[in-house]
Order: sequence, then structure tokens, then C-alpha cells
Amino acid sequence: MDWKNLINEINKNASEKYDEGMHALLDRVGLQEKRSTAETVLPMIGVFGAGLAVGATLGLLFAPKRGDALRHDLRHSIEDLQRKGKIRASEMVEREHATDGDARGGETESPGAE
Repeated sequence: MDWKNLINEINKNASEKYDEGMHALLDRVGLQEKRSTAETVLPMIGVFGAGLAVGATLGLLFAPKRGDALRHDLRHSIEDLQRKGKIRASEMVEREHATDGDARGGETESPGAE
């Protein structure tokens, strides 16, 4: 009889029973073992990557125009939005300066100006 193998087998069986018992106990109580960050994050990254691949594929399949025409239209749309944004920002700055000037003008009038 090989005592070393027997002890190893008993140890293995005991640890398996303990692990099974711990899982069953936690399930009965309504708890679960704490998952590591890798066990949580890696599947999410995989699903996100698969979603990106599916989205890119569907986008290419159902694009209304050829790639170069679509890029040209997007470039012009972005340039138009930038131009409108700059105009809107300058209008807001001018309006702010006008309201600051009115507020300061009323406060800084000299008494001899009446």
C-alpha cells in the first residue's frame, strides 16, 4: 500500500467536498463567492469587441454611399458644424461684452454727468 498516494487522494477528496459544500452553503444563504476583477472585466471587453465588430460590419453593409463619398460628406458636415459653432461662440462673447458694458456703464457714471 502506497501511503503517499493514499494521503494525497484523501486530501484531494476532502478539498473537493469542502469546495462543493462551500458553494452549496453560499447558494442556500443567497450569497456567492467574490469574483475577481479579471473574471468580470474580461467577458465585458469580449462582448464589447464583438459588438464593435458586428456594428462595423453592419455599417459597411448598409451604408447608403461609397466610402469616399461618405467621408467627403462627413468632412463637410463637420466643417459646417465647426463654422456654425465659431459664429455662435463669437455672438455669445459679443453679447456678454455688451451686457457687461451696460452693467458697468450704469455703475461707473460720474455724478457730474447728470
